[in-house]
Amino acid sequence: MTDRSTDAPRDGHAARHATSGAGRVTAVRAPSAMRRLADRLAGLVGLAPGGESQGAEPGLAASGEIAGESASGPPGRYARRSVSPGASVSPSAPEAAAPSSPPVGGRRGVDFEVVSTRRGLGTPGALLFLVVLGLVAWMAGSRGYRWVSEQLDPPGDPTGEIVLTLPPGSSTASISDLLGEHGVVPSSRAYEWYVRLRGGPAFQAGEYTFQSNSSVWETMAVLEAGPSRVAQAAQQPLTIPEGLTVVQMAALLDEVGGLSFSGRDFLEAVRTRPVLSLVAPVPRVLPDGVIDPAEGQLFADTYFFDSQTSAEQLVALMVDRLDAVLTDLGYDDAPRRVGLTPYEALIVASMIEREAQRPEDRAKVARVIYNRLARGWSLGLDATVVYAVGESELTAELLAVNSPYNTRVLVGLPPTPIATPGRASLEAALNPEDGPWMYFVLTSPDGTLSFSETDEEFQRDKAVCQELGLCG
Repeated sequence: MTDRSTDAPRDGHAARHATSGAGRVTAVRAPSAMRRLADRLAGLVGLAPGGESQGAEPGLAASGEIAGESASGPPGRYARRSVSPGASVSPSAPEAAAPSSPPVGGRRGVDFEVVSTRRGLGTPGALLFLVVLGLVAWMAGSRGYRWVSEQLDPPGDPTGEIVLTLPPGSSTASISDLLGEHGVVPSSRAYEWYVRLRGGPAFQAGEYTFQSNSSVWETMAVLEAGPSRVAQAAQQPLTIPEGLTVVQMAALLDEVGGLSFSGRDFLEAVRTRPVLSLVAPVPRVLPDGVIDPAEGQLFADTYFFDSQTSAEQLVALMVDRLDAVLTDLGYDDAPRRVGLTPYEALIVASMIEREAQRPEDRAKVARVIYNRLARGWSLGLDATVVYAVGESELTAELLAVNSPYNTRVLVGLPPTPIATPGRASLEAALNPEDGPWMYFVLTSPDGTLSFSETDEEFQRDKAVCQELGLCG
């Protein structure tokens, strides 16, 4: 039943230049307010370079992760001057079956996909990292200033070559650990948070030649230039459809052959991961009755895997992909555009995903949600109750269930997303169509929704739904 009725109610010091495979190295500048703020903070302690990148457009590939599907080396193990087959996870290729939403972006028809974004997105953790470094420098005086600066731009020139292989599916954290472990950068954590805060280029999986004792921006330029060698890995596609819950994803994975992990392993990886989305973080305090804090944090797309791919790799890539999409769509601007936090807008997108079957209805459903919130009405969405009780057939008793997800009874948003929204629903949540609608109901077997402003109009549409046997 799809009855929607309710009772009325961001120049720091100049960058060091060096010559590498990428040519002249300069810093990457991004336009977002958070990154401008980061540069001002970092400039105070001599951290951030100015200037613009040479070559590809600055952007985030899920905050500087590997966005290719071809490379080598088992996950977590990297070879010097060698390429060996290993586990990998990568985003979709054009030939693979894909969910109905458009790809995240970038080039298709080649052996890798570039996730292109127009802006970076600061995160509270990354900003806090720079603030803490600044405080350390301030308290320690000139010695502290020098120490902080050297974490991103070490003294002396880059030295010997270091050849490393980056496998597909590498996250920002794993790349940071690799670079720090082999002495490419002085601090893996400084590299990681610099990339997370300021954004980075889209990286292709493969073999790279770095120099030890490099600055963060020199290292990023090498990655942006692309690998010197790319090896194809035998992989299989794995399509995660939009609209699934985390538990439903786990059940789907149990039906996929060739995986090295089970659905239970996947759930364990999700539940034990300390950080999910950095763009739309889960609030620290959630009410009793929350079903799954990780809900909606894993992006639905087609991924590639091999026999050694781990559940942790898949989860990390799905989260990074979500952050890349949210950044590209401008979820940092959600408070101005729709008056909600990025996480709240993600919740709205999940409800749109479950309620709207046809693309043309998504932005209208978003408008109904925002109109009802503005008037202080309950949302009256069956999809949230279905999520709460785990039953698709809703009885009067189930519709009255005591749950923070029961939007027929409670006013406001549910505490978490109720499913994994696709890109189209994520976009609709930020771009609701203008209109006075307060209600909608299913009026055609093809999934068409009818929208109305008054209860009288809604009752007529509801009668059509009932006549067609589409609702009770």
